[in-house]
Amino acid sequence: MRKAHEMRMVGTEESGLEEWACPTCGRRLMLRWPPHYEKLVVEPGDELAGHVGALETTTGPAPGERERRWLRETGKGPLTGHPEMI
Repeated sequence: MRKAHEMRMVGTEESGLEEWACPTCGRRLMLRWPPHYEKLVVEPGDELAGHVGALETTTGPAPGERERRWLRETGKGPLTGHPEMI
């Protein structure tokens, strides 16, 4: 069974690309969500681990319009975003 590492979104560029990082192994990605999906691996980290990313909804501020739009467009339930393999 593969180890699971949780990725966290650490920033967004003006172009809309999101930067995601794994605090466990250092994996870093740049992602753009559909309909113009794009994924660029900046730092591979542990390639044997399964990496997941999810919106954090239990701490911090309530999701903004951008997060609600992402949940709508990807078919995730409001505030329950299932982890995505990234």
